[in-house]
Amino acid sequence: MVLKLKNNTSNYILSSVDNALEVLDLLSSNYELSATEVGRMLNIGKSTAFRLLTTLENRGYVKKNSNNKYRLGMKFAFMGSIVLDRMEIIKHSHPFLEELTKDTNETTHLVILEEDNNVRFVDKVTSPSTIRMESFIGLKRPAYCTATGKVLLAYKDENAINEYLKNTNFIQYTQYTVKNAEELREILMQIRKDGYGIDANESEIGLTCYAAPILDPSGKAIAAISVSGPSERMYINKQKLISSIKSTAYEISNSI
Repeated sequence: MVLKLKNNTSNYILSSVDNALEVLDLLSSNYELSATEVGRMLNIGKSTAFRLLTTLENRGYVKKNSNNKYRLGMKFAFMGSIVLDRMEIIKHSHPFLEELTKDTNETTHLVILEEDNNVRFVDKVTSPSTIRMESFIGLKRPAYCTATGKVLLAYKDENAINEYLKNTNFIQYTQYTVKNAEELREILMQIRKDGYGIDANESEIGLTCYAAPILDPSGKAIAAISVSGPSERMYINKQKLISSIKSTAYEISNSI
């Protein structure tokens, strides 16, 4: 299918994407529809409707039934639960991040591990210090070279860890970045023993981060919190910062 820009609304809207979203809107208000019905209701050709539905089916957004009709796929339930969980954990954890920043005078973050095994910053409280870590909500980083990422990996099951180690390309961001699967495996084992993780100049020279997991009642790590700042200052206050991050993560976990 050729992608064309729709001019009736905006020069920045792709008609194929817009049509796919219209298909999803239709299916959200109808239990199931055939390609013919979708085409008629959207005023597009049956072949176009079929290609849209097939593409969405391939990505798990729709499911084709035995009667050749389509309905929304389970991926929407999964994505919906992720959205709700993220909103809840952000709302719940933010006051704790504020207190942690007051206590440490450093920038704090709430981070989640996404399906692609990268971490995403979903909340933050900025340090009042002039020299501090600069970041933004939505920032995405590889798990293996971040304290939060390593913490969240450490609390995965053994099969998931093995899969990650097998498929990860260990790009070296600095001379301190984790170099290979064997090194990372040892680090993850240590994190499980200690209850916290460290990124000391691994993702960026001059930046150090300490992180601890937020655990649900079953012991699964659903997110991680971190405290980050200039490496020299973080090293001087290392024990206090680690104690603060662990106790805060424990408080959040116990209050869920």
